[in-house]
Amino acid sequence: MPYDNNDGRLRGRKLQATRLRIWSKDPHCAKCRRLVAFPHGFELDHKKAVHQEGGNEDDNLQVLCVTTVGGTKTGCHIDKTAGDMGYKKRAVFDGSGRVVW
Repeated sequence: MPYDNNDGRLRGRKLQATRLRIWSKDPHCAKCRRLVAFPHGFELDHKKAVHQEGGNEDDNLQVLCVTTVGGTKTGCHIDKTAGDMGYKKRAVFDGSGRVVW
């Protein structure tokens, strides 16, 4: 099956180079301003989604934090994506079964 890269997404080395470049400019989450670690403490986010005519230019990309709590991803990137998709925020549970907001 041939590799299809016609959807406008960044992948592979180009994605990793872009992640490093954007993070190097400001290693803080764009929403909560928490200092994030490279490479696993954040996800690269499009301010305006690619399918809404947002591109992969540096001025349309931002660093948003992401963490894993009890095996579930949480953080500003998850919250922004949920909001963009019109989803309500769901409860996250820690290892003891307690709700973590």
